[in-house]
Formats: sequence, C-alpha cells, structure tokens
Amino acid sequence: MDDVGETNSLSELLGTSKVPELTSSSSQAYLSYLTTLPLHNLLSEPSLLQTQSHHLTSSLTSLTHTSYPTFISLHDTTTALSTSLDSLSTSLDSLISDSLPALEDSASNWRQRTETVLGERRKARVVLEQHDKIRDLLDIPLLIDTCVRNGFFSEALSLASHATSLYSSSPAPPLILTSIITEVRHSITQMLFSLLGTLHEPNRKLPALWKAVNFLRKMEAFDFEEGVFPEEQIALAFITGREACLKSSLEGFSRDINRLVGMPSTDTAAKEDLAASLKKYIETWREGVNDIISHYTTIFLERPASTSAPASKAVTPSLQPLLATYASHALQRHLLPLLRNTLPHIPLSSLSTIHDRLAHCATAFARVGLDFRGVLGDVCSHAVLRSVQDEMREVTANFVALLKQKTGRPTSSQLRNSTPPSEWAITASAAASPPKSSAPSKSLHVPPHVLASYPPVARYTNALLSLFNDFRKVASVAIASTLRAELDSCLAEAGEALLRYVKNVVGQSDAEARIGEALGMVFFAVFMPFVRRAFGEGLYQVKQDYTAVEGEDTLLSKTIREWEGWLETYTGG
Repeated sequence: MDDVGETNSLSELLGTSKVPELTSSSSQAYLSYLTTLPLHNLLSEPSLLQTQSHHLTSSLTSLTHTSYPTFISLHDTTTALSTSLDSLSTSLDSLISDSLPALEDSASNWRQRTETVLGERRKARVVLEQHDKIRDLLDIPLLIDTCVRNGFFSEALSLASHATSLYSSSPAPPLILTSIITEVRHSITQMLFSLLGTLHEPNRKLPALWKAVNFLRKMEAFDFEEGVFPEEQIALAFITGREACLKSSLEGFSRDINRLVGMPSTDTAAKEDLAASLKKYIETWREGVNDIISHYTTIFLERPASTSAPASKAVTPSLQPLLATYASHALQRHLLPLLRNTLPHIPLSSLSTIHDRLAHCATAFARVGLDFRGVLGDVCSHAVLRSVQDEMREVTANFVALLKQKTGRPTSSQLRNSTPPSEWAITASAAASPPKSSAPSKSLHVPPHVLASYPPVARYTNALLSLFNDFRKVASVAIASTLRAELDSCLAEAGEALLRYVKNVVGQSDAEARIGEALGMVFFAVFMPFVRRAFGEGLYQVKQDYTAVEGEDTLLSKTIREWEGWLETYTGG
C-alpha cells in the first residue's frame, strides 16, 4: 500500500513537471508504463534505454550518411514551399481585397454597357422567331393595293378589317403595326377614290354601278354629318358622277350646235346640220337622264327591306326628293336653255320632227315622274312662232322684192321703166283676156284655179301653203292670234307693193292696164281670202268670213280700203 502511494506520488510529480518533454502525451504514456514495471525491470530499464539510444543514434547516423541528398532536397523543398505558401497567401489577400472587388465592378459595368446590345439582340431574336407573321403583316398593304387595282374590293376590305382588328386588340400597338395600319388606310382611301371614279366613268352599266355603291356602303367612309345620312351622301356622289358623264357626252353636240347657230341664217346646209345635231343632243340627253333615273331607282329606291340593317343604311325619306331635284336640274340645266337658244334657228320643216321627238321624250319621262310637257309646249311654241314669222316674212319679202323690181321708180318720168305685167305677171294664154275672179274653192288644200294664170301670185301662194303644211304638225293655239296678225301684216305689205305696181302700169297701154287691174283684183279678192282661210280654218278649224278683215285700224284693212278706193276711182273715171 505504501509502494502504491509512492508511485502515485512520483507519477503525479513527474506529470506536473514543467519540463516540456515530460508533458507530452507520449511521455505521459511512458511514465504510466514505468509505474507498471516490477523493480528488476525498472532497474534494467536505463540500460535498455541506453541501448536503444545507441541503436537509434547509429541508425540515424547511417541514415544521415546515406540519405543526405534527400534531406537537402527536402529542406530546399520545404523552404520553397514555405515561400510559395507565403506568396500564395499574399496573392490571396490581394485577390480578396483588390482584384475581386474590381472584377465585381467591371462585371457590373459590363452588364450596363451590354444591356442595350442584349436588348437589340433579344428584339432581333423575337423578329427572327416571328418572321413569317411579320412578313404576312407587311404584305397586307401590298395585297390590298393589288386587290384594289384588280377590282377585288371584297378581299381588300377583309384584309383591311383584319389589320384593323390587330391594331385595335393591342393596348400599345408597336411602331410596325402603326406603320402598317397607316398604309392600309392609304390603300383603302385609294379604293374609295377608285369606287368614286367608277361613278364618273362613262358607259358604265347598272351591274358595275351597283357593285361600286354596295362597296361604298360596306366601307362606311361616309359619316352622319349635319343631319345628312351616309346613304344620302352616297346617292349624291352617284348623281354627281353620272351627271359629269352626261355633261361630258353632251359637250361635243353642244359645241357643234352653238357653232351652227352662229352661222348665217341663209346657209341651208348649216340649218340641216343644226337640226341633225339637235336631234342627236336630245337623244343623248334622253338616254343619259333615263339611265341615271333608272339606275338611281334600282340602286337606292328599290333596295329590299331588311329589319337587321342598321338605321344609317336604311332608305331615308330624302332619297326620292333628291332624284326629283336632279331630274329638274337636268331639264333646266341641259335641255331647256339649249332648246330656247336653238329651236328658233331650226327650219320649220325639221321643227316638227324635233317636236315629235321631244314629245315622245316627255311622255317617256312622265312615267317616272318627270313630266315636262307643259314647259316643252311653251318653249316649242315660242320657237315655232319665231320660225313661222321668219319664213312668212322671208316669203313675203321675196314677193315684195320682185314687185319692187318690176315697178321701177315711181316718178312719172320713169313710168316706162316698169316691166309690163304681160311679160312676167300672167301666162301667155290668159294675157288676151285676163281673169279677174274665180268661184270660191271648196277645198282648203286646192288653191283657186285662177291663181295659176298669175305665176308670181301662184308661187307666193305655194310658198305660204308649204309653210302652213310644215306648221300644221306643230300648230299651237297659244300662238294662233299672233301668227294670224303676222300673216295679215305680210299680206298688207305685199298688197301695198302690188298696189304701187298696178298704179304704175295702168298708165301704159290698155292691155297692160287690164292685166294690172285683173292682177290686183285676183290678189285682193281671191288670193288674200284663200290664204287667210287656209290659215284659220285649215290649221285651227275656225270657220268665218275671211273676206272681211277684223278691225278698221289694222294695216291690212287700210291696204284693202286703199285698193278698193283706187279701184273705184280708176274704174269710175
């Protein structure tokens, strides 16, 4: 028990020693080992230790001599390793403190510098991925232009509607879509111009006009403005276009007519050309206006009713008055002014044909509500009045000029210059016994036979009867009294000229005096009543005594009284 106590004290004593070699774990283990040895072993332990020490020393010495290059290399390597580790530590410190922050800053700056490029690349990638769709969008304006040029308006509207829906569906449309929709609207505007141009093209038939108007309705290019419906605006555009075509087709005839009207009235060929040009003008006007009215009625007034149609597209009440207004405009602008200016220059022989054509035209338009027969009657009556008056005066002027030529100067010294009536005023067979009267003619169409004995009077009669025959077809009651007064005035003028001639020739031989007297009696007693009856009863069925002249103050009454007074004085003397 005492040995154990001492041992523990020794072990503790050695274990608490401040000697470094005794405080290591191996030393402590060896000390613990020593405490377990018996004494004889413990006593032999120093010699064992010394032996092992010599052995280890010998081994180390041998190792040193044999492996000194290795130790030297190991030393050098260890030194280099230490230096390398120190350098590595320094480099790591520099990397952590300097290079890594600089790299981080550079990476941040690089991202900022490349963000724009990356954005453009992303856009390019998106464009590349959507290439087919973008190409289809870019082709839309070109396709619309192609469709418009080739008349495929329905396809053009479908493409435009597709582009518009794409544009409307995007809250913030991209620039390319905005550019495309601008081009599409431009193309649709060109389509609008093309359709409106169709309405201005001459010789366009109903199907083409119907198609153009329907597409104008589908385009909805006209808005409700100031109480005017889109349908009314389209109707007005239709009328304006067709009116331009009508005006263009009439311009050529109008120029020819105005040129011929300005030519001398004695040019017979010009009058015939004028009548032919006026007939063509009337026919062209009739066809043009009739086409406009019929096409307008079919397109705008005869549309089938549809309860699903929008109110803006329904037939509005003002469409019918618009047609009536245009019909009146076409009449007042194109036809009546030209008729008022031209008809008075038309020969009476051609005037009846033109009057019949105008009457037929008025009757045809009366079926569609454009009855202008009342206005036409006034215009034609005025023209007929002027034409009949002019021809009546011309015929009379020719007869008076002949009498003046045969009369010579009315002075007593030049009486022998008057041409004897036997040489020109009477036929040779009747000169010996000149007839002075004739039985009243029962027929209005057959002149008294006694007139045939006096060729100048007969020619004057035939000219007036031809004039009456031409006038018969266009005779108007409104101008009857005026023309009767004009006829009486012409007869009075002719009677005065004849009376002057007879007064000049009665001083010649008895035979010439008898012929002159007979010529005057036939003229005043036979020719005048017959012509006045042919006009009054033959044209207007007015039966009365035409030997008597109404009114004592008229020129004809004065001329007849002057003749009767001279004849009474001459025969009584």
